[in-house]
Amino acid sequence: MARRRTARLLGWALVLLSAVAVQPLFADRAADLKREIERLESEVARLQRSERTVLDQLERLSAELNLAEARRREVEFKRENAESSIAELDAQLETLREEQTERKDYLSFRLREVYKGGEADPLRRLLADGDGDAYWDGLRYAGYLNERDRRVLNAYRKSAEETTVKRDAQQVEQERFQTLSEELRQRRASLRTMRNRQNRLLSGIRDDKAQRTAAIAELTSAVDALGSFVAGLESDVATLDVRKFRGLLDWPAEGRLRNGFGQVVHPRFKTRVPHPGLDIAAKMGAPIHAVFDGEVAFSGWMRGYGLTTVLDHGGGVHSVYAHASVSWVEPGEKVTRGQRIALVGETGSLRGAALYFELRDQGKAVDPEKWLRER
Repeated sequence: MARRRTARLLGWALVLLSAVAVQPLFADRAADLKREIERLESEVARLQRSERTVLDQLERLSAELNLAEARRREVEFKRENAESSIAELDAQLETLREEQTERKDYLSFRLREVYKGGEADPLRRLLADGDGDAYWDGLRYAGYLNERDRRVLNAYRKSAEETTVKRDAQQVEQERFQTLSEELRQRRASLRTMRNRQNRLLSGIRDDKAQRTAAIAELTSAVDALGSFVAGLESDVATLDVRKFRGLLDWPAEGRLRNGFGQVVHPRFKTRVPHPGLDIAAKMGAPIHAVFDGEVAFSGWMRGYGLTTVLDHGGGVHSVYAHASVSWVEPGEKVTRGQRIALVGETGSLRGAALYFELRDQGKAVDPEKWLRER
């Protein structure tokens, strides 16, 4: 019995340690999701106020899709949390059931003993020969039995109350899990509806020559605007000379190179457009890393590029990371090489999850592949 109890206690300790370790992760993730949703809500509201053109409409819809996806992930996270709570309560209830079974067996045995011989029976046997030592041993034994019975009975009652509380809590968590499961189903359906609406809008633009021409002109203008913006940034960051690491920088994200540097045929509009960067077909939510030490010069929504981060590496060299789903950095923040600065998304990409990456030297776009290590 002692061995079983020790094993059970060790198992219960592992459950508690797991719960303690997981709770901070849940808290951090919840805070990240809340921050992401608040930022996207702000961007959607801003885009709705400034919507004027076809590209504005596409970007507003892209931002709404990103917000809907973030809310879906928030619900999914809450459901995972409820599921974890249910599993933890299951383990606790199982431990309580085993402990109660042992206590019940002991109390049943004691009741049978009392019924057969009475509480004084052990004492009468010990005093039968009138020995003085036996007399005191009998008293101590009877007292020990009474004290032990009292402790076991109290523990049994307390454990029964605790079991009731945990069963109630488990029922609440199960109901929460079912509610969140239904909400998750609805949010997935809403996302499908929004994506269909986006595809219909894109199809309409492709089929309408005037709208297609206007959209291409806006995209070209967005490329020029990004270039002008970066060229206008003051570079006063003191770091190692990034130019000395040309050809040795790590890639900003894992994924297949979809489009290289130069002009490309736009996948949606089938027209050649300027492309002064790289398209990396990364997974949705994959981390985006800084390619070198620097400082955040910009972090926010940029027309034609969605959620964008610009890093200043000093000496007039900047890197651009666009189409993100969420940014983890703020303007003025120092970053180090390899630091996670954002997550891959599809804001402004018009063709699914990807990272758009640029490198600019003195405001002029340079081929990033010549600066990144071979892979």
